[in-house]
Amino acid sequence: MQQSNDTGILFMIITSTVMLLLAAGLIVFFLLLYRERYKKHQREKVTMRASFDQELLKAEIEMKEQTLLTISQEIHDNIGQVLSLAKLNLNTILLEDNNPAVPKIAATKELIGEAIQDLRNLSRSLNTHHISHQKLSESLGFELDLIRKTGLYETALRVQGAEKPLDPQKQTIIFRIVQEALNNIIKHARAKSITISLDYTPRETTLRIADDGSGFDPQALHQPGGAGKGTGMGNISHRARLINANLTVESRPGQGTLIQLSLPTTQP
Repeated sequence: MQQSNDTGILFMIITSTVMLLLAAGLIVFFLLLYRERYKKHQREKVTMRASFDQELLKAEIEMKEQTLLTISQEIHDNIGQVLSLAKLNLNTILLEDNNPAVPKIAATKELIGEAIQDLRNLSRSLNTHHISHQKLSESLGFELDLIRKTGLYETALRVQGAEKPLDPQKQTIIFRIVQEALNNIIKHARAKSITISLDYTPRETTLRIADDGSGFDPQALHQPGGAGKGTGMGNISHRARLINANLTVESRPGQGTLIQLSLPTTQP
């Protein structure tokens, strides 16, 4: 009888232990399942947030590009036309050669001609369609020529490898990145020379913008009160993320700045 009781107690202990182990196993299983689902949910949230930020940035840039296109058309169609008519009216004025107004009218016509050309150049730089359908090297060369003509900078454009076509939207964004970088150089760097390099390889396109200016501490841009270059570099960084390009900035006070942008080459 005692042996039967002992056997029953042992059976109950074993059964209870197995039940507890099963319960513990189920708890661990559900905890792991919950943890995995939580991680998946967090990953989905990060992905959705990144996608939302990407679309928001894309919409913002598209809106800015549309605004620039409208301004470009207004300059070309309205202001340029008014100046052309003013120059034409001056050409219709007939004066004797010894009239003292002749040199002034000639000088005025020359100034208006220069203003018309400057407006055409500005319209060209703002026109998204023109930028996206021209070779990137040609657009960048045009921008450097405008800077060189001021007489304040020496400029150079270097192209290595066979130039490959880029997606029109990406090319426009790259061009705007260069414009932002050039604007930073003109406003802050006190440079004497600017060099833009384009390097085409089978796998990627690399753009480099170098100047010999005053340079800066890139880490200072992330600190509170890091104004000035911070806004421009922030715009460059945002645009680089939009096209999934790798952006690096190398600079030291007194040693100039090098901005490098790399992205996979688009296959034709």
